[in-house]
Amino acid sequence: MAWNKKAFDELRKYVKQSISGKPSPVGVPFYILVYRPEDETICIREFKNFAKQLKNDGFKSQVIYLGQVLAKILDELPYLSPDGKEIEKRERSNLKRELSKWLPKMVAEKLLNGIDNLFIPLAGMRQDSVTFFLRTGALFPFVHISQILALLEGKTYSTIVVAFPGSLLRKQTATLSFLYETEGTYYRAVVLGG
Repeated sequence: MAWNKKAFDELRKYVKQSISGKPSPVGVPFYILVYRPEDETICIREFKNFAKQLKNDGFKSQVIYLGQVLAKILDELPYLSPDGKEIEKRERSNLKRELSKWLPKMVAEKLLNGIDNLFIPLAGMRQDSVTFFLRTGALFPFVHISQILALLEGKTYSTIVVAFPGSLLRKQTATLSFLYETEGTYYRAVVLGG
């Protein structure tokens, strides 16, 4: 199966409606495009081109690589130091539990406050600006996209578009499988692709 152009075109339609002021069907201007992890490079190219097109059309848009956000947070903490590496060797399960507990909030705070030379703050943004989240797989297994979106809800009104590597299983509700590893059902977002 190749890149899902139909789903991407549908996403583009939703985003253009959102930045024009049309309310989202789910109540928040959050959109998720589910794609095969093998299509990561195509996804990045397509999203970057879309962001550039929106800028050329006079809209505010920015691309945020969540792997860079995570790296910035970890760089500010002791975990990347030699001592941190020793702690990880001795207490791997405790470290994973600890990181999973507070890392989602730290990522959301960085997104809301911005990072110099990487991206502008999401706090205070309006629906007519678009923020693309790319390289979301870098957050695995400590942070889930649903956690980030829940923490951003009500704190930014930017139209947020998430590139989600994984699959979409449609049963009674949409279930997303992140990198084919985890499953989650709560996504207050328009979910496309899969």
